[in-house]
Amino acid sequence: MKEFVYEKPGGVEVIKRIEKDMPKSEPRKVIVKASFGSVNHVDIWGRMDLPGQPFPRVFGSDLSGYIDDPSDSIFKKGDKVVLYPMKFCGFCKNCLAGYENSCFYRAIYGVHVDGFFAEYVSVEAKNVLKLPENVSLEYAAALPVAYTTAYHGLINRSKSEPGSTLLILGGSGGAGVAALQIAKAVGLRVITTTSYDWKAEMLKKLGADEVLKPDDKLLENIFKLTDNNGVDAVFDALGGSYTSLALKAVRKGGRVINMAMTTGSEIQLNLRQIYANNLDLQGVYLGTRKDLSDLLNMVSQGKIKPLIDSVFPIDDVDKAQLRMEKRNHIGKILLKF
Repeated sequence: MKEFVYEKPGGVEVIKRIEKDMPKSEPRKVIVKASFGSVNHVDIWGRMDLPGQPFPRVFGSDLSGYIDDPSDSIFKKGDKVVLYPMKFCGFCKNCLAGYENSCFYRAIYGVHVDGFFAEYVSVEAKNVLKLPENVSLEYAAALPVAYTTAYHGLINRSKSEPGSTLLILGGSGGAGVAALQIAKAVGLRVITTTSYDWKAEMLKKLGADEVLKPDDKLLENIFKLTDNNGVDAVFDALGGSYTSLALKAVRKGGRVINMAMTTGSEIQLNLRQIYANNLDLQGVYLGTRKDLSDLLNMVSQGKIKPLIDSVFPIDDVDKAQLRMEKRNHIGKILLKF
């Protein structure tokens, strides 16, 4: 079978297709035949020489497919499934509370350990979720990283109430689009951002109430749209200076939900601004298995329809990643095995 690895840190030239023996059946593990994967920014960061990332390494965190060998699990051969992308112990305090994304021994598949981009994947059965009959493998592959992170931040952590106003920073990326769709599905007013006019039109079609450019008038425009009160919550998919802006854009008693450092990992922080305004600054690192299960149900019920930008054959994964790097997309970029 073929699998795809990062041979060493670098650009897309370090992506290598290699031939490997089929995985063997093991207790408590299942073998999944890959159908669709999807590209995330974490795949691109995963090519960099960052601490905790081994090389060479099979990459890829999002995968859907069919059960090929169920071993001793509850699954049956041929079941349609999606993989939860966080490796977790299952017995620490956080895992037992249902927060696998805060596991004391966590690791993201494809980043800290070998990932899922192979024709056949051997994975622990606890990382496998069966799809509802009416959820496609394409839609399922779009969910695990971007949509699960957005769901966890907005629904699980922030507990945003219907009618409240959400600002999305980084609105046309995978997580930003996911946040928009989830927010509208639960009745939020959404102000989102993008630098591109054609992406702004798409965001409006997806239900955005207002679309702003992330320019030097962004903060001023946010206050104009909120009667000078600020927004109830910010979903920050950018980081860096935008997180500092988010803390200024949120109303007293509001929340900033950060899930990325796309534009930088360092911010200027004024503690008086946080405690005097009763602000919550929340970090979100992926989501839980229940979040992913809830998302599958939302898709099954027609409450959200993941936005698919394009589909590349897996052998063109380098082209798919370049499309994301150049920001030529909106929504999820899929890979077909």
